[in-house]
Amino acid sequence: MNKTLMCGLLAGCLLLTAAWADPILTLNPANGVISGLPGTTVGWGFTFTNDTNYAVITGSQFCASTSSPLPDICFPLAPNLGTYADFAGAQFLVAGSSPENSVISKTFDDTALTGIVSFDIDPGDSGTASGIIVLTYDLFSVSPNDPAFSSDDELSSGNYLTAAASVTAVPVTAVPEPASLSLLGAAWLVVVLGRIKSYVVSYTSIC
Repeated sequence: MNKTLMCGLLAGCLLLTAAWADPILTLNPANGVISGLPGTTVGWGFTFTNDTNYAVITGSQFCASTSSPLPDICFPLAPNLGTYADFAGAQFLVAGSSPENSVISKTFDDTALTGIVSFDIDPGDSGTASGIIVLTYDLFSVSPNDPAFSSDDELSSGNYLTAAASVTAVPVTAVPEPASLSLLGAAWLVVVLGRIKSYVVSYTSIC
């Protein structure tokens, strides 16, 4: 086999690989690191890319990194810090070739229930919980939005992707109560008046 033919075959394989790439999950923020005050709700947006057949997102979880086998086993986070809720699975999101879009991108919005996962931080908690977000999807040869779709078009189910993620409960900084502020102001006034009195006495002695 000559060199030109080998190069041509290699280029063809590379093009084929690019054309049939595996699905990709990216969180928003990309590093998966988020934070919030105790008692608040935070969460992640995400981008899901699939250009092979049609992928239907079925759910998401926030699990300990040691969870196995995925996606059936999801160990709790340590420390737990709160509770998560699946947003992605309820949105009936389909990614694939035409007429669907191969890229799905959703920002986190707790009111609109968009994004991949929300996390309610327990009141009074602090620290950081690290783990993985697990996104599950089923793959079909025909888009579920196609009138000709049937359950026989399923290629595989229970597929999953993971992305590293963490949430930090930011400690609440204590703010002085109004009464404390008044006492502090009164104490400061006493100090100032004392210094003025000392200055007056010293000045009188000199004169």
